[in-house]
Amino acid sequence: MGKKNIIIAFVIIGALVLIASVGRSAYQHMGERDSQNFLSAYSTKKGTKLDSCTTCHTGGSYTSNGKTTTLGACQWCHYKYGYDGSGDITATLNQYGIDYNVKGRNAKALKLIEKMDSDGDGFTNAEEIKANRYPGDRTDDPTKVTAPSVILSKKELEAMPQHTQFILMNTSKAGDFYAEYTGVTMEQILASARIADTSTNIKVIAPDGFSTYHPLTEDVTNPNFYHVYGIYPQATYHYDPSADTVLNPGIGWCDYVAPSCSGRKSGDPIIVPGGLKMLLAIKRDGEYLTPGVLSSSNKLDGEGPYRVVPPQKNEGPPDQASTSPIQNVLWPYNSKWDHNAGFATRSVTMIKVEPLPPGTTDINVYEAGWPYIDKDQIVVYGNIIRAVSINGDAGCTTSSTVSLALNPPGTPDRMIISNRNPTFMGMSVPYVKNKQWRLGFGKGMKDVYVWFKTGNTVQGPFSSSIYVAQTCPGVTASIGD
Repeated sequence: MGKKNIIIAFVIIGALVLIASVGRSAYQHMGERDSQNFLSAYSTKKGTKLDSCTTCHTGGSYTSNGKTTTLGACQWCHYKYGYDGSGDITATLNQYGIDYNVKGRNAKALKLIEKMDSDGDGFTNAEEIKANRYPGDRTDDPTKVTAPSVILSKKELEAMPQHTQFILMNTSKAGDFYAEYTGVTMEQILASARIADTSTNIKVIAPDGFSTYHPLTEDVTNPNFYHVYGIYPQATYHYDPSADTVLNPGIGWCDYVAPSCSGRKSGDPIIVPGGLKMLLAIKRDGEYLTPGVLSSSNKLDGEGPYRVVPPQKNEGPPDQASTSPIQNVLWPYNSKWDHNAGFATRSVTMIKVEPLPPGTTDINVYEAGWPYIDKDQIVVYGNIIRAVSINGDAGCTTSSTVSLALNPPGTPDRMIISNRNPTFMGMSVPYVKNKQWRLGFGKGMKDVYVWFKTGNTVQGPFSSSIYVAQTCPGVTASIGD
C-alpha cells in the first residue's frame, strides 16, 4: 500500500493543507479547499512540487526526553493540528501560507500576494512559483539549479553484484534479531552513481524525512558514525535460551526465528564471503522487504523496498531492551554497546552525497520521497558527476534552445531525451556527446531527462534543469506569460 492509500485515512476537516501525493499531486482532505484554490490560480503547476502541502506549510521540530524530532509538513500538521482538528492550524503555516490566509484564503488572495516576497529571498512569490520554487522557503529560489541525480530501479539494483550477509540487528528498545540481508553494497551504489572525489559523506533519507549521516571512511572518534567504505569486524553468533523470545515470551529480547539462524551455535564465527559491509538491502531471508507506509499513528511502518544495513562496528551480543524492567539477565541493556539497528534507516528513498555542489538546490526530503516507495526506486543525488549539463551548468537562459553536454556512465550507443517527467521514455537516437535541444514551451524552470542505452540495458533517467527568463540573471517574466 502506498502513501496515497494511507493518507486518505488521515481526514482533517477544514484544514488549510496542500498534501503531497504520489507524483506530487495534492491530497485533498475532506472539506479542504486550498489545493483547488492554488490550482485554479496556477493550473500549470498541477503535478509539480508546488502542488503539495509544502507550498503553504512548514515542517517543524519538537523535543521529548532530550531528543529532538524533525517532521515534514504533513506530519507536522498532524502533530500540531491533530487528527481531531483540536490544534492551531496557523501554527503549521510558513510565511507564504500566512500571507495567503490573511488576504482571504481564496484564489484571489493568491493573486494579491504575487508581488510580495513572502520568504524574503529577494524574489517575488510570482517569480518563485513560475520557477517551481517554494515561495515560503528562503533557501529555495530561482537562482538555484537542481543538484545532479540519478534514479535507480529495483531491476538496475538487482543487476549489480549482490552481497549477502548474516548479522545481528541490535536495537535499544524494539527487540533484537538476527537476519540475513541481501542487496548491493553502498560502496558499489556510489561508484555506479559516480560520486565526485570531493565527497565526504552521505545522508540516507526515508520518505518521512528521517535521515542518517554516514562518513565515507571510518571515523574512529564516534561509535555512532557507520562508514561506507571498507570491511567491518567479523561477528560471532550469540545465543542463549533466556534471550530467546520464542522460549521466553514477554521476557526474552532477541528473535532467533530467521531461517538463516538454523544450525548455528553460540560462539560460532559468522562467515560472510567478502566480509561485512554497509549494505542497501533488497531482501531479508530471501524475501523482498515490505514497502514502508505511514501508519495511523503517524509513524513509518515497514522497512522496504530498501533498507540501509550497517554491521556492528564493535561486535557484541544482543542486550535486553532499555525499556524492560527485567535487567537481571545474562545480557542486560548497556548503552555503550553497539546498537547498529538504530542507524539502519528503513524505507530509504534517497541517498544524498555531500557537500552539495555550489549553486544547487536540495530536494525537499520531507515531501518528495513517497513516489519512490511506490515505484521501487531510489535516487542518488548531490555531489555526483553530472551526466547531463545544460549550457555549461548555467542557471539561467533567455532562449528555449540550449546546448546539452552528455557525460554518461559507460559507453552507450543510443540515448533518449525528454522534457517530460521521469516516467516517460520516448524514441531513442544515436548517442552523441553534445546536442542542441529545445526546452518545453514558455518561461520558468525547465527540466531535461536523459536515458542512456547500451544494447538492451537502459540507465537513467539522469536530469538537469535551467531557468528560462526574459533576462538573466534576474527574472522579469510574470506568471501569466
